[in-house]
Amino acid sequence: MITKRGYSKDPSIMPEGIVVTLGRSMIEEKCGPGKAGLLAFLRWFESCLEGDGTFFLKMKNCPKIEFDHVYIIVANRLYCRCYFGGYERNVRFKGYMKPTDTERTLANWKGGITLAGPIEKPKFKRILRGFQSFRYCEKLF
Repeated sequence: MITKRGYSKDPSIMPEGIVVTLGRSMIEEKCGPGKAGLLAFLRWFESCLEGDGTFFLKMKNCPKIEFDHVYIIVANRLYCRCYFGGYERNVRFKGYMKPTDTERTLANWKGGITLAGPIEKPKFKRILRGFQSFRYCEKLF
């Protein structure tokens, strides 16, 4: 589990959220390599979550504990916090796969989570190394 002070294996700490990584390969696939691609992706991601907006994130494993917040890691840094909108298995939906898409694409995924806005950004910088899937965490900010 990720805590404010680092990682902990203390079973007495109750998770209050999860941390997920938006990986470099996913960002480059959607917006291109380098800093320009990263900035384009972050603008698109934030615009999807403005107000009551949602963003569907592909994820194989299902969280087993109820929580309210999802913390996002981008480029090995804690980027933001948004709300958890639920987990779905065997998802079939239509959505914009890239910021440049003009039409929605039909996607079939084994599972994923819905992220809901609004986004809150931390008032500090924190380095967190990325990982696959998710990690439980306490309230980080």
